Amino acid sequence: MKKNIVYAFMIFLAVVSCSPATKITRSWTSPSKNPGGYKNLYVAAVIGDMAKRQSFENDVQKTLGNLGINSTTSSSTIQPNFWMSTDLDKNAMMNIIYQRGNDAIMTMTLIDVQNEQRYIPGAMMGGPMMWGPGWGMGGAGGFGGFWGMHHGMMMTPGHIVNDRKYFVEINIYDVSSELLVWTGQSKTLNPSSMEKFSREFAEVVLERMLKEGVIQAQK
Repeated sequence: MKKNIVYAFMIFLAVVSCSPATKITRSWTSPSKNPGGYKNLYVAAVIGDMAKRQSFENDVQKTLGNLGINSTTSSSTIQPNFWMSTDLDKNAMMNIIYQRGNDAIMTMTLIDVQNEQRYIPGAMMGGPMMWGPGWGMGGAGGFGGFWGMHHGMMMTPGHIVNDRKYFVEINIYDVSSELLVWTGQSKTLNPSSMEKFSREFAEVVLERMLKEGVIQAQK
């Protein structure tokens, strides 16, 4: 029984370690969205840092391309300081969108970064256990059983880790009506790198949009 418990726990750890750091925490879909899904998106990351902006937009564009969906990025069509300007010209951007034939606008905005501390309790470590007649769980066979079960085991000390959480708001606007037709929020825990963050973000967000009929794969 104990071996089965250990084996199940190892499977659990493997699943957890493979789960994405990015998750969708909420989403909403308007009944007025295109029922056939959008097929040509204008992708705009509202981020002041040009490198981060390009990373997010390029990974979203690449993932859309894998689905056969056309897209245009803001970093390839408007000036780098557009989002930081105090005199934003919406019409200038809309003209570009009309020229490109986009049917939806996808915006991504970093809305919050949170730092939290959590305590990780110590874990029991040990060498090989001795099993045999009378050496059952809890040392049912006497002190010899207890010694055989726990000999060489020790408790590692607990420790505190610092978690960093990134929250991104994603909006989809219908180009013809300019109305919001889908919105979602993602949470990413402790991204190991900007490259992995933006790549995983694109995969998780677009997968949810596919499931909710906001976009439609063309392959």
